[in-house]
Amino acid sequence: MRRAVVLLGVVAAALLSLAARVLGDALHLPGFYDLTGVYMACMMLPWWGGLLAGVLAPLLLIAYYKVYIVALWIYPLTAIVFLASRRAWRRLPAVTVLAPAFTYATAWFLLYAAFGHLWSYLPLLLHSRGYVTLFMDSMASMAIGYTLYRLLEGSGARGLAAACIVFAAVAAGSYAAVYSNGWGSASWFPSIHGYLEFHHKMDFVWLPLGAKGINNYYYPVTRFQRGAPGYQVWVGMYWVQGRYDPADVGVVSSFAVWDQNFWLGTHGCPNPYTYVDLVRNVTVIDFHGHKAYLMYGGMVSRSDVKPYEEVRLRGFFITYYDAARDRTAIIYACATEKNIPVMMRQLWSIVKAWRIPG
Repeated sequence: MRRAVVLLGVVAAALLSLAARVLGDALHLPGFYDLTGVYMACMMLPWWGGLLAGVLAPLLLIAYYKVYIVALWIYPLTAIVFLASRRAWRRLPAVTVLAPAFTYATAWFLLYAAFGHLWSYLPLLLHSRGYVTLFMDSMASMAIGYTLYRLLEGSGARGLAAACIVFAAVAAGSYAAVYSNGWGSASWFPSIHGYLEFHHKMDFVWLPLGAKGINNYYYPVTRFQRGAPGYQVWVGMYWVQGRYDPADVGVVSSFAVWDQNFWLGTHGCPNPYTYVDLVRNVTVIDFHGHKAYLMYGGMVSRSDVKPYEEVRLRGFFITYYDAARDRTAIIYACATEKNIPVMMRQLWSIVKAWRIPG
């Protein structure tokens, strides 16, 4: 195979990984599917072409999700394991399927533990729903990659060029759907005086849950000032792909627990922990035309300010499922137990100012 054709195949593979990743988000499928193009390249191209696809694909994916900056190494590593196992265990195809899947899923969770300083949680992480999701994701990506490899096999430069156009078009069309259904929610949240506003993609933070979505949130400018009423205050909305039971306190709170633990770890807190210690007054309400659940309660966690003392957070959740958008909304607002009587009215005024569609 000529070098120019191989390089074109590498580009097609990288675009396929991007298209599969964005299409999976548009369809609200669990998993990333970003190995699809890498596997196709490893089967279709010389070994160095597959390895190069493992380098180029995550570089291209950075434009979609910045987490790929720290995950660049996972893809060439998985490509190497796939190529090596395919050669060494030709008569045992199960090894060729399982070894890369194990490498991929384990690498992501090692990165998670390292980035979030959550090494004490590693045994739990490696038995989590998210680990199984990524393991199955790798096998599904391999099957899709194999199917496309057989379709493109022997197609030459013209076929690969056409594939590049198709994959780029799928990525662009899928991103339009993702933006409308996901990032479009950012427009619902007005600026609040005295508060900083953020909109973050949460797929990496919620990796243990195998969940994906957006976190639209605020905190006051005094959040890190011990003694201020705004100390440790959060208010925001998780906009989660797919349906989760909005009445299940355990499910709803798990998103906040992993978010808080990851936040604490990235802010230098040793041994982060968060757990629900109070739930009361769970009632059904109408929230912008949605059947929603309002629940008051709180969590025990640690501060993100040295010396990282234990804090009791008190506040409320509002949860509902938006069937039209296939999204679960988890609205949260909290302050410390000491400050919640002072902050409660302000937190409610912020939530009521949001322009949530019915």
